[in-house]
Amino acid sequence: MKYAFYLFLMLLISSCGITSTVHDYDEQQNFSVYKTYNFFPKMDSGLNELDQKRLLSITEAAMQAKGFTKSETPDIYVNFSSIITKEASNNSIGVGVGSNGGGVGIGIGGAIPIGGPRIFLELTTDFVDVKKDALVWQAVARKQFNPKDSPNAHTHFFQKVIEKSFVKYPPKKK
Repeated sequence: MKYAFYLFLMLLISSCGITSTVHDYDEQQNFSVYKTYNFFPKMDSGLNELDQKRLLSITEAAMQAKGFTKSETPDIYVNFSSIITKEASNNSIGVGVGSNGGGVGIGIGGAIPIGGPRIFLELTTDFVDVKKDALVWQAVARKQFNPKDSPNAHTHFFQKVIEKSFVKYPPKKK
């Protein structure tokens, strides 16, 4: 029983940092034609100016790692949008009282919530074909976020989100 408790505790702690990501793309598109990129000219990411700068810098490095070159006449525009949501904590402590006297069972139970609400940032990354003016690839990543974290923690947060977002680009044809 002691091992089950520790296993549950480890699972709970490790689940806090997971980034969930969903990818979608135009199945008819040949992604090998895209060699250059730039950021969408009128981007409204929903992030504050400092976080947007961090995100763009991290994305530039990721795009270069994927073989892209930044250009004033790009093949694709990269666009971001974000949503911040608060959710009630799923964590609680159970309390119970029980009795079993003379064949009669009585039980009372309850749960006391622990911790405050959790904040999540959902970041949508779009690749838009400039010539066609059409969305060709998209990643939506969702991860627990703390707006009060240090600048270094925010940089690390966006590195993890972009890493998970770009893991399936270019898409593999089935």
